[in-house]
Amino acid sequence: MIFVMERYQLEDMEVIFDCAGRDDWGKFSFPVWYGIPVKVNWRGYRVDFNLRGGLKRLTGTMSVWPDPQSSLKRTEGNDFIYYGTSGYEFSYDLIKNYYMPFNGIYESDLFTENPLEGRHVGQALDAFDGLVEAAGRLAASALCDRPRDFLKKVAARNRVTLAEDAKTLHRIIGTNLPVLPPDTIDVDYEVIPLIVTEGCKSNCRFCLFKSAGDFRVRSRQSIAAQIRAVKDFYGADLVNYNSVVLGQNDALAAGGELLTGTADMAYDLLNLSASYHRGRPRLYIFGGVDSFLAADDSLFEGLERLPYSTSINVGLESPDQETLDRLGKPLRAEKVRESFRKMQEVNRCRRNIEVSCNFVLGGDLPSRNVEAIKTMLTEEKTTKGKGVVYLSPLLGASQRREVLREFRAIKMASPLPVFIYLAQRL
Repeated sequence: MIFVMERYQLEDMEVIFDCAGRDDWGKFSFPVWYGIPVKVNWRGYRVDFNLRGGLKRLTGTMSVWPDPQSSLKRTEGNDFIYYGTSGYEFSYDLIKNYYMPFNGIYESDLFTENPLEGRHVGQALDAFDGLVEAAGRLAASALCDRPRDFLKKVAARNRVTLAEDAKTLHRIIGTNLPVLPPDTIDVDYEVIPLIVTEGCKSNCRFCLFKSAGDFRVRSRQSIAAQIRAVKDFYGADLVNYNSVVLGQNDALAAGGELLTGTADMAYDLLNLSASYHRGRPRLYIFGGVDSFLAADDSLFEGLERLPYSTSINVGLESPDQETLDRLGKPLRAEKVRESFRKMQEVNRCRRNIEVSCNFVLGGDLPSRNVEAIKTMLTEEKTTKGKGVVYLSPLLGASQRREVLREFRAIKMASPLPVFIYLAQRL
């Protein structure tokens, strides 16, 4: 695609259309943007809007925003994520990203302060309120259709309306996604949510991401209606997406037929082949140990044939039985080791599927938890270039220094890439 930027100056507001950003989801140690936002510059602030006129990203010049490298991003769930730098090399080594995403919801003890409470963030959001008001006034006097129509959309989406938009999305999918798979960091968490299952079969005592009710699988009719409504919700902005997450926390348990049918339908109805982003669309799925072990060749063959690169994340938690018992995880350690072996097998045999796994760190877990993880990672035959190990610190129960020490010990011993899992939701 070739884009030529169009700039319009309306008093002290500059509106820029067709701002073609990165189309490859690459990771860089300098600020970039992805997709095709509409950019608005106003009184020192630089604001990116999605193609529906909703706030997407906010930063500014040094006069109003102290760190030009950092930015504030709004998700479709109406959460704000502050992307800051904690030393580029440190950040990438830790989380597979040069910028640390802080959402203020799942507070990780890795953060020593809350950047969302910074004075400049509050001032920026107040400035956004002023920008929305100015957009309505300037739209009325704009001579050209394009800026006039877009500024009307901006004026209709103040902070109250944006919060209502998020509620609309959650009504459409019938719930929310309490946590996103860790691999979604690879697309900057820009995923379209579709719910195929609700709840979780395990209901582990330690889990902070539980959803209400018992585990159940959605019907095909419900999922089809959901996809059509999601298409209408995202509207013109669909071109900025090429990734789908199937929720909630154990979607793999829905079975191959429903998963592949949903993914195929989403690919067609959401027109993912027309995405601005190049490469195969991406499909993200959570799986529990039992559902992963129960998945047979036909399920993986079905996923392999899809027009996606599929990422399956399995919560292994720990290969140590005492740790599993302490966590309240109804699972035997041998199943964890069996799942890890199967993860390597799938990664070796399936070109378009990659399986990653999670382990838990910190808190008052037995000291042998870390040694058990290291031993399993080094003893099992791993697949070069595929499979990531994520380490999830127990929220609110982990000391920063201890988590980093355990992380370093596991990362240095592991033949697979190891990163910290910073939870995000949608």
